[in-house]
Amino acid sequence: MKIYLSTEGTYPFAMGGVSTWADLLVRGLADHEFHVAAVVDNPIHPLAFTPPSNVVVQAIPLWGSEMIDEYLAVPGSWKRALRTSTREVRKRFLPCWEPFVDVLAAHEAPTAALADNLAEVARFAERYDLRRALASPAAWSALLAGLKGNPLMARSPCNEAIEFGRALFRFLLPLCAPIPRCDVAHTSAAGLCALPAVVAKYRYGTPLLLTEHGIYLRERIMASAPKPIEEKFLLVNFFRAVTELSYREADVLAPVCAYNGRWEEDLGVQAERIQVIHNGLTRDSLAALPLAPPDGTPPTVGYVGRLDVLKDVVTLIRAFGVVRSFVPEARLRLWGPASTPEYLQRCQTVASSLGLWPGAVSFEGRTADLPGAYGSCHVVALSSITEGFPYTVVEAMLAGRPVVATDVGGVAEALGGIGLMPSPGAQAAARIRPGPGSGPSAEETFELTDLLVEPGDPQAMARALINALTAPEQRRFATGLALRQRALDQFNVDNFLAGYRRAYASLAGTGREVAA
Repeated sequence: MKIYLSTEGTYPFAMGGVSTWADLLVRGLADHEFHVAAVVDNPIHPLAFTPPSNVVVQAIPLWGSEMIDEYLAVPGSWKRALRTSTREVRKRFLPCWEPFVDVLAAHEAPTAALADNLAEVARFAERYDLRRALASPAAWSALLAGLKGNPLMARSPCNEAIEFGRALFRFLLPLCAPIPRCDVAHTSAAGLCALPAVVAKYRYGTPLLLTEHGIYLRERIMASAPKPIEEKFLLVNFFRAVTELSYREADVLAPVCAYNGRWEEDLGVQAERIQVIHNGLTRDSLAALPLAPPDGTPPTVGYVGRLDVLKDVVTLIRAFGVVRSFVPEARLRLWGPASTPEYLQRCQTVASSLGLWPGAVSFEGRTADLPGAYGSCHVVALSSITEGFPYTVVEAMLAGRPVVATDVGGVAEALGGIGLMPSPGAQAAARIRPGPGSGPSAEETFELTDLLVEPGDPQAMARALINALTAPEQRRFATGLALRQRALDQFNVDNFLAGYRRAYASLAGTGREVAA
């Protein structure tokens, strides 16, 4: 079977949970052929993963190129079937482009209208050269006129409209990508990477499977928070259109957790189209770890993942500052790349201002030794403000480590209600005295079983970390064993692959055309 798998900023050019998911999928279903269309920000990314022999990779760069086919393996191998002249732009493109721009700039744009008009732009791209149409003076004039019709934009400098127009041009480029005939199109997000999969459905009738790791629209809104209100307003409307179109055209939505499925239902998806397929993992080396770090290891909190604003590592560092007041010998070890140099610097600045770095906090970068990382920790922490079904949590469970995490996405679903196990006859709370030096002088009482906390609350995370670090060893052992067994039973790679194999087989039977 041939699968058109579209990704965005992940596999095979970047590390992370979605990339791990994709690598397990293509390697585990070795009898399928995968054509991976990877949306990336620029065309010069080195590979972070070496794809197996059943994978063909096609990069779709948004920036740094004028034409996508400049970066294809065989230059000139893809051409539009119909020539796109000025006449075609005026006759075929402007009738769909102008309504799209108008609804994009509307103060209260109806979600259905956003999707309807984006769908018409996608249908144009299925037959004509969208890149040429977008670059035409008529298209630019229509865009500027539409944006100026919005009160928010009416008094904005022209260059702001032009900047948004340039971004919109780039965001729509995935619609121009060359698309092979496949049995199933599978997009890893309801985002830009879904656009070529939608075109595949329009062009060939290819059935579409959508996997959501996080709620794309929610994360885009959160990421746009620092932007000026005019730009944020336009971007939110655009990504609403992309998400709505993705949901509408997907034959099956396969969120990685039930939490995401509830969001999808709230956003208008019928429950019968949603089939949860949990992430799975095969890490024999993690499952074989002893339940405690080597003797003499100081109380250690570990974090494995990107240093990114959505992971809110700054809150974890602030929480650890409180932990050190109660457990002076504690250490925080952070493994993973920074999403931007600026965010890494921010994390280091906060750690330095608290007197934690260098010293108690270490920034260790990317690691290829996951067993070594998890094996050196007493507790694993996750401080994200948004998540899907994070591999960090499942990996920590396999490693038999208690997990202190924010209650976001599918984290609680993964843990299954397992908290710090009470010892027979133990009281419901522990009284913890702060260490000498800094911090509160009075005793504080913390609940022993509360390992899930609200996002953005360093005090709550600090309390949960202190509980886990100071609990008797046998309590952590019992917790680790329970978490490891749950991961082995529920989130193994066999269940994961079987879910996608069934989904592919079911969808391939509904396609109007099947790849030869």
